[in-house]
Amino acid sequence: MKNRYIISIEKLHLIAGFSLVLSGILVYRIDGFEMALSWGIFGAMYISMSDIGEDEMSEEKLRQPNHAVRRLFGYVGAVLGVILVLFYLNKIFL
Repeated sequence: MKNRYIISIEKLHLIAGFSLVLSGILVYRIDGFEMALSWGIFGAMYISMSDIGEDEMSEEKLRQPNHAVRRLFGYVGAVLGVILVLFYLNKIFL
């Protein structure tokens, strides 16, 4: 039986990626084009990583420590991406 997570690593990467792209759009008003481009590129990389195939992994691969580390950093990236969006929204509107 495969271990099903509430949020898959693919979805975490999508959350982080789109949050970072949105941050790039928001930071354009604060720091200009170069910083916006950097965040946009970084977010696009996360979005492209969203198709890593966790659902197709064997039970053995799902239990390996390197998968747990990827999952941990998937959560970290998603959470930090959302925090970054909120930070820029706060900086723009308050």
